[in-house]
Amino acid sequence: MRKLLVLCGGSGAGKTTIQHYLEKKYSFSRVLTHTTRRKRRGEKNGIDYYFETKESFFQRQYLEYIQYDGNLYGSSVESLLNTWGKNDKAVIVLDTKGVLAYRQKLLTEKVIFWYVAVTDKEIFNKRILKRGEKEEIAQRRLRSKEAVRDMQMPQQLRSFCEIILNDNWEKTKEEIKLQLQQSGF
Repeated sequence: MRKLLVLCGGSGAGKTTIQHYLEKKYSFSRVLTHTTRRKRRGEKNGIDYYFETKESFFQRQYLEYIQYDGNLYGSSVESLLNTWGKNDKAVIVLDTKGVLAYRQKLLTEKVIFWYVAVTDKEIFNKRILKRGEKEEIAQRRLRSKEAVRDMQMPQQLRSFCEIILNDNWEKTKEEIKLQLQQSGF
């Protein structure tokens, strides 16, 4: 049976760190998403994202896409099917709007949703600065309407999203193990 674990949460909450951990420790395959943003230092096309122009971005069929900080981000049907073609356990990072789209569109699949939370805003700041972004860019991202929206779990996600608190990495790993066991992953 094909399975999908969807991660969401605020910028700097640790979604990508958890995604990489799931890949290494639990043999999940990551669903690559598409973006029109510039590559960060060390990122590679087809490894971190599919980096697109605005024109090429709209030549695909998406389960969801958004504009965030002036850039487009989306997850294509093709990328999800390609991932499931290699591994029946897939993981993807989405924003809260994307979570709602996936919940509506993937009714016949085994999908679980995790909201990654951090209780201290300073942790967010430190994590974003570690990405190599300048402080003013990091601060602008933290103040964006999308970042503010994703800092707290929206009411409409509360009935089906599990909260993964990511203040302490060792405790987070224990919670991941427990949640995977309980959900049959």
